[in-house]
Amino acid sequence: MKRLGLGLSAALLLAGCALEVQPDEPDGPEPHEELGTVQSGLTVSQALSGNCSTSVVEGLSQQIIAQMNCDNPNALKAVPSRPNLVKSYSHVFMFMQPPAVDALVKAVDANPSMTLHISSMLRTLPQQWLLYHWYLNKSCGIPLAATPGNSNHEGGTAFDTGDYSAWKTALQAKNLQWYGSSDVYHYTYVGSGSVNLKGKDVLAFQQLWNLNHPEDKIAEDADFGPATDSRLGKSPTDGFPKGPSCTEPADKDGDGVVDAKDNCPNDKNAGQLDTDNDGKGDACDTDDDDDGVPDTSDNCPLDKNANQADCDNDGKGDACDANSACGTGGAAGAAGAAGAGGAAGAGGDAGAGGIIMPSGGGGTGAASGGSGQKTKTLSGDDGGCGCRTTPSPGGDGASMLLVAAAVLGSRRRKAARGRPVP
Repeated sequence: MKRLGLGLSAALLLAGCALEVQPDEPDGPEPHEELGTVQSGLTVSQALSGNCSTSVVEGLSQQIIAQMNCDNPNALKAVPSRPNLVKSYSHVFMFMQPPAVDALVKAVDANPSMTLHISSMLRTLPQQWLLYHWYLNKSCGIPLAATPGNSNHEGGTAFDTGDYSAWKTALQAKNLQWYGSSDVYHYTYVGSGSVNLKGKDVLAFQQLWNLNHPEDKIAEDADFGPATDSRLGKSPTDGFPKGPSCTEPADKDGDGVVDAKDNCPNDKNAGQLDTDNDGKGDACDTDDDDDGVPDTSDNCPLDKNANQADCDNDGKGDACDANSACGTGGAAGAAGAAGAGGAAGAGGDAGAGGIIMPSGGGGTGAASGGSGQKTKTLSGDDGGCGCRTTPSPGGDGASMLLVAAAVLGSRRRKAARGRPVP
């Protein structure tokens, strides 16, 4: 197979604010083996039993790098050539995040009499996959390897060198931290300005797989799970028939949220509101509160109320009606009409079939919300009974008893004062 050249720009910078780089798993160096040619027509799994060189997946690696930069425009920067900076193998990808490149160049330029040999720098998902499986199989002399998707080589902040001891002071002075005795070849950029690209190469592979296998799509979640692991093993080492796609993702409703992430791809909803958290946005969800009542007939479309209770019959359900009049007694007194079980007041009209007792110089009228008897005040003197009663239709005996009790009470008071009782 003919080697493919890298098509990445030499000046790439991730847009947006820098994020804190997360710690990754300990990792090891690549095998010390160089190949002049690469066998084509293999799957990544088949490459495990071949030569011990990650150059075998160079074609697929280049596609992943290109797709990664489509997804994260200007994410990586090519390391410029220097007389004392040498690749140990031709297949080493000399790319890192911009601040890491700048730090490395400063360290190299400050020590022109020394030569730094790079055995590994940017490492792609299939390269890491091979290293990890060689490590598990105790083959190819791999002493240590991070699980795929978890090496900071994949995030553009690390490189390996066999000159780790001689360059330790110069590199660490530029925020290129030596990993330690667990991985003596490894240096990681720990200065400011770097971003967290962890999982971005996993996502790039998932996108490429789905583009080439619409009948067997996997989740594009940047997580290296069993489904991604299985598909990577089946992938061609020299790359997919359909290469990277840098076209803008579809956004049919034009709300700024791409269809793949839009919970209402056909209805504008930039805020992605999803009241019932069912994965379907309110803009296209016919039952926003998920109570089984369609929004078009729900008197509380954003509050669960399957029974649609509306005690004051104002069209707004109890579950969302903050001004419901339910549960309060009717008002009585000079200005109001009493409701069921009305309140006390002076000289007011009673509610339906209620009773109003007379008011006089020594008495206080009372309103009650019972049914069956209604009285109207005519006159009163010093608490006397100046009233007449009028039976109401459907009145009950209790109402009449209340009136009789009131009259009897008035007579007793007059008798107590020595007045004649009629």
